[in-house]
Amino acid sequence: MTKAVLFDFDETLQDRTAAFEKYMDAFMAEFLPDLSETEKKKRKKDMVETGNGGYVNREEWYQSLIDLWEWRNAPSKTVLANHYDENFGYYNVIFPNSVPLLKELRNRGIITGVITNGPSVLQNRKMTESGLMPYCDIVVVSGDLPFAKPSAEIFRYTADKLDLDTADCVYVGDHPVNDIEGALSSGMKAIRMNWGWFENQQLRDDVPTVNDIYDVLKYI
Repeated sequence: MTKAVLFDFDETLQDRTAAFEKYMDAFMAEFLPDLSETEKKKRKKDMVETGNGGYVNREEWYQSLIDLWEWRNAPSKTVLANHYDENFGYYNVIFPNSVPLLKELRNRGIITGVITNGPSVLQNRKMTESGLMPYCDIVVVSGDLPFAKPSAEIFRYTADKLDLDTADCVYVGDHPVNDIEGALSSGMKAIRMNWGWFENQQLRDDVPTVNDIYDVLKYI
């Protein structure tokens, strides 16, 4: 019997691609306000194509953009990386069915929560600004811990906090390794949200796949 359904955040409960679009607009307005709209659009395309869905070393990523753009008098890569971590969390685009799903799960007496990778300030701000906190019984951020997904330890840690066995939990996420393989290795069941950077990559026949987060209910 499923006692808890736990979620990744980006590209699972929120459309990170859309949120990143909003962040890039703010980034351009702050750091490169004098560029033409055509050049801003080009540079946003560069950010998306090199950003690997957020799975990058941010200082190295920003340095690569500084070099690519031949950006004279650019802030340092550290300043830009800190800007991302401190500000991206204000730009959330929650999927329309995320709150209805969380409400329905709780109506059924099922525990809900989030396990997310990333720096503490970034991911905790996302959760605070997202409006989802009232619908979550637990939020676990890897930046607050000595381990991260796909380590089974972070999934076991969360189950222990809930006084549950991992076998009582279902984990929903978009990343084929960090989310799906990680959850399965801990003993949790898994559901794949087929969205974002990893859409249609490494799907498994033994793991249910959903394209709308509300469809998770079909497998609970």
